[in-house]
Amino acid sequence: MQLEATNRTPSVSISATGIEMKGECYPEDITAFAEPVMEALRQHLESAESFHARIELYYFNSSSAKFLFDFFEELEEAAEEGKPIQIDWCYRADDSSMQEAGEDFEEDFENAQYQLVEI
Repeated sequence: MQLEATNRTPSVSISATGIEMKGECYPEDITAFAEPVMEALRQHLESAESFHARIELYYFNSSSAKFLFDFFEELEEAAEEGKPIQIDWCYRADDSSMQEAGEDFEEDFENAQYQLVEI
C-alpha cells in the first residue's frame, strides 16, 4: 500500500515487513485516512515474521493522536504475541514537541522495541 503525502496527510508505505509514515497528519476526515492504513497494517502484521515501523511526523492533531494510539496498540499486541516489532519514532533535533510526543508514546510499550531517533 502506498499513499502519497498531501498537505494534511503523511505519505504511507506499507510492505510485508514494515511501514513508513512521513509528513504532517491532520486530515479533515481521520476515519477516511486511518481505516485503510489500519486494515493494511493488520493484514501485513498477520503474515509477517517481524515488523518495522518508522514514523517521522512533523505535526499531528488530537484526532490523529487517537489514530496513532490505535496504530501503536496494534503493534504492541503483535509484540505481546511474540512477534519481533521495532518502532522508530523520528523527530527533528529542533522539534521538542515531536520528541515529547515520542516519549509519551514510548511509555505505552512493554513488548515492542521502541526507539527515539533524532534526525
